[in-house]
Amino acid sequence: MKRRARNGFTVTELLVVIGLIALLVVLIVPAANRARRAAVRASEMALARQVVQAWIAYATDQQGQLIPGFKSGLPAYEPSGAVIPVDTFGAGATIAARWPWRLAPYFSADMRALYVGEHGEFFSRLANGDHGEMLYLASLYPSFAMNTTWVGGDSERMGFQPQTLPSGARNPLARFYVSRLAGFAHPSRVTVFISSRTAATLDGTITQGYFRAESPWFVQSQWAAKYDPENPVSCGNVSARFGDEAIVASADGAVAAVAIETLRDMRRWADQANEVDFRLVP
Repeated sequence: MKRRARNGFTVTELLVVIGLIALLVVLIVPAANRARRAAVRASEMALARQVVQAWIAYATDQQGQLIPGFKSGLPAYEPSGAVIPVDTFGAGATIAARWPWRLAPYFSADMRALYVGEHGEFFSRLANGDHGEMLYLASLYPSFAMNTTWVGGDSERMGFQPQTLPSGARNPLARFYVSRLAGFAHPSRVTVFISSRTAATLDGTITQGYFRAESPWFVQSQWAAKYDPENPVSCGNVSARFGDEAIVASADGAVAAVAIETLRDMRRWADQANEVDFRLVP
């Protein structure tokens, strides 16, 4: 007598197939996530290289003078070439005081060069919204922060003070930062741009971008003992968004992924620093 052909799988066979599928998921998903993160990191490094080359081009056109990180009284331009009015979005002179829109002409005024990965969607929403709001927020939240205190100068961080005091004595706070491209003694180690983040947003949520990074030390300590992914201020608005690494563009134009603990070394921030915990002494 002939046996009837078997229809379907046995329970054991189904369990084996399900187990194999589960194993493949366990193997493939982490690998896919790693590949995605590697692609995002490579993209951010490429854009950081573009931004630091724009920074160098600006200095070259200005006879070696570095772009200030934050300074009022300087013009900033829209993609059309029109000067951005100081009262745009009710923001006073802060749009033009920040470096992003002043540097923008050096990457064809395409601010997408400063907004990478998922943060690029944030800029796309800005570009499709209120124009004045876009100009203001785009200057505030680029994916890369500038080391404004020690490179180029920052009027909110003791920058641009007179060379002498009212008494006629030399001002110890005058030009403690590098202001000219030729002024670097250690261009390969000094950070100019770095992956950034902030919670200084309208709703208090963290966005992966901010225009200014704070060094571990200034006059006193500015970083917490441990990097806190939920508190951008813990490490000066630096974003270690690639494991424990941030993307860093140095004054010599080099770009690298650097561990957050390595960035605690003040020699990565201040050209004149000769020790890890170097600080400015007034």
